[in-house]
Amino acid sequence: MALLISNDVTNRVLKIPEAVTAMENVLAQYAKGNAAFQPRTDVWSPTAVGGDYYRYGHLLGAMAEPPTLALRFKSDILTWTDYNGVKTEEWHCIRPGTYCGFIILIDTSTGEVIALLNDGILQHVRVGATAGVGAKYLARKDASVLGVLGSGGMARTYTEAIHAVRPLQLLKVYSPTPKNREAFAAEMSDKLGVETKVCSSIAEALTDVDMVATCTDSRIPIYTSDLMKLHRPGAFIVRCRYDEMDDATFEAVDRIFVNAQEGYTELAIGSAEDRARRPMDDAYRRRYKKTEYPFLADVIIGRTPGRRSDDETIFYHNTSSGLQFAAVGRLVYERAKEAKLGTAIPSDWFLQDIRN
Repeated sequence: MALLISNDVTNRVLKIPEAVTAMENVLAQYAKGNAAFQPRTDVWSPTAVGGDYYRYGHLLGAMAEPPTLALRFKSDILTWTDYNGVKTEEWHCIRPGTYCGFIILIDTSTGEVIALLNDGILQHVRVGATAGVGAKYLARKDASVLGVLGSGGMARTYTEAIHAVRPLQLLKVYSPTPKNREAFAAEMSDKLGVETKVCSSIAEALTDVDMVATCTDSRIPIYTSDLMKLHRPGAFIVRCRYDEMDDATFEAVDRIFVNAQEGYTELAIGSAEDRARRPMDDAYRRRYKKTEYPFLADVIIGRTPGRRSDDETIFYHNTSSGLQFAAVGRLVYERAKEAKLGTAIPSDWFLQDIRN
């Protein structure tokens, strides 16, 4: 039997510390050649109704232990808007407020489809958990003050995951909407038992912090290299989106790490005029360009040195991969099965007697 696992079930069974451990495990497997992934592939089409463009995107990843393959796909109608002078990307499926993101999970010891999962909760946790692994290996051992830019789902999971590996004494947050940053601060204070400060500017949120997490949907830099002087020595900086950082930051930090090598494949339908309607072409290619930075995966297994001194400022370029969905998706499946949650689907539904 396979399980259909909703966001509600995922939210009930998925614990951030366990997700951090699962991500650490799959990255170690990747470094040893026991896990692999396919870079992101997007298919663009100018056929959208009620939006600027249609985009399908998928990530694929597999690991040996437990033997799992995950395919995560999204089906989006995109719109681009200006919010307080910042270019942002919005999306929906069918109508605003509804979204289509799904994960197909396969047990590679038998080839069986074992789960179909909504990706809403899981996709936030898998990125946050990876940030937590980065903080475990790259932040100062005594780091205890975190500055967060953003107040959405990613900001929550980044904060919880970092707190799981570097217990926080103070959390500072800024986002442009006062009610959102205040709600975030109240929730994190209650959930983590950590002193939380609501800030009225980016600079205030990043002053005297040990760690920085940028978790916004901005498509232009909101973190610039001049902000580095506000942090304590030896800061750890992690981003959610490539576009949030200016190029000067990459030059100004002492060292940069990535999860693993990224890449990007684009398939597009439409004329040159159609493609000109897309304002984010360069941003997408920039976000997924290949780099030569050392891998966090190699730090985990001791192949590459991590932090070498308390004075190093380290930027962790938290890249995305299908490995995250294999690791955290399998964790959710196992926990849902133990709790007898989810909707059972006969495995025969995925089988046929005609050879393909």
